[in-house]
Amino acid sequence: MICTKDTEVTFAGLSVVLKQVETSISPTSLNSWLSETQLLPVWIPLRINGGVTKIMPVLPNSVLYPNLMQSICQQIAQNTLVEWWQKSYELTGVEVDSHALHVIQVSVASAASLPTLGRAIHAQCFQWFANADTALAEHLHQQNTLPLTVAMQYVSPQKMQLRITLLKKELLAPLLWGLSTNLGESIMLAGIPCQLGKSIDILQASSFEKLLQATSQSVIELRFLSPTSFKQNRGVQPFPLPELVFNSLLRRWNTFASPELQFPEVEWNGLVSAYDLKTHALKMEGGAEIGAQGWVKYRFLDSQQARIATILAHFATFAGVGRKTAMGMGQVRLVESPSPG
Repeated sequence: MICTKDTEVTFAGLSVVLKQVETSISPTSLNSWLSETQLLPVWIPLRINGGVTKIMPVLPNSVLYPNLMQSICQQIAQNTLVEWWQKSYELTGVEVDSHALHVIQVSVASAASLPTLGRAIHAQCFQWFANADTALAEHLHQQNTLPLTVAMQYVSPQKMQLRITLLKKELLAPLLWGLSTNLGESIMLAGIPCQLGKSIDILQASSFEKLLQATSQSVIELRFLSPTSFKQNRGVQPFPLPELVFNSLLRRWNTFASPELQFPEVEWNGLVSAYDLKTHALKMEGGAEIGAQGWVKYRFLDSQQARIATILAHFATFAGVGRKTAMGMGQVRLVESPSPG
């Protein structure tokens, strides 16, 4: 069990570890378990992983978490049994998430095949932020570089995974607070009823400091999972040239990393050593957006550039690259073990 009084910890979120038990003792409802706190948290289940059940107590602002943490630890010390979804549990620990970078996934099902949802999921995500803090949502709306990406990944025409990435730790709490009202419920996307899953999955969580520790690679393979394009001069370039990809990542890194972790400007001299790309159209309200999907291998002969490019390639999973990353474009994954090239 982790219970800390370290005031230096900055919270992104909390999760409570549950262990199911058979008991004749009447458990306390989880919703009233922390009744003495000023603002009751909402409880969001995480997808069960390795047989471990975890739920997140969520408040609209992460500055409220230190007091919540203290209340949870006090309650755990009393060995109180709780009821959650008509089952009895003992609470075996509480875990602190202090990461700045997150990849969150929620399942979505619809009764009909869905069109491209770029603007619809963008608007829905901002509505979730507004549910927690309207001023925050307005502030985000005015940003030139958003600290988030939003995309829908299709499992089948009627089954999808909504994928949201965050680049600032203080965004996790308001997003989950707003999202909590719709989990397990129906929402409208592009005029079509869609059912959200009852739980969320935090696929990845990391920090800028941790990414700096990545082992340098001279050959980097990136897989572009959704149509990707870049502004180049006065036009749009669909081919992910090294300087476009890594300058896009460098700008986002320097926008959201603390000053001591930022990189200087780089005159990239990377090469494309292999690729397999196709152009795809992503339908938007203003017309189709053309972008490239597939994979590209980049080679960096300069060791310092290779080091920075490797760090940024790991960052790409969270940041996306190129244009309209908050509307489904520019989703990227680093292929960690590229074949010899």
